[in-house]
Amino acid sequence: MRFDVTVESGTDGFEASCDNPQCTATGLSPTNALDALRDEIRYRLELCPCTTVNDDYVELNVVSAL
Repeated sequence: MRFDVTVESGTDGFEASCDNPQCTATGLSPTNALDALRDEIRYRLELCPCTTVNDDYVELNVVSAL
């Protein structure tokens, strides 16, 4: 599943955000922020703690990077 995300430079590093599901993640580099956002989206997609979402299920499409 593909999710559109934006990456922006902040005071403490970089912030990646997604509108659907609405979530954000931060990191010291754009790659770190995107990895953290991918993990957050996977967490939100899980139905319960007993189910998991595969790593390759979440695909991030960076639509804006500053």
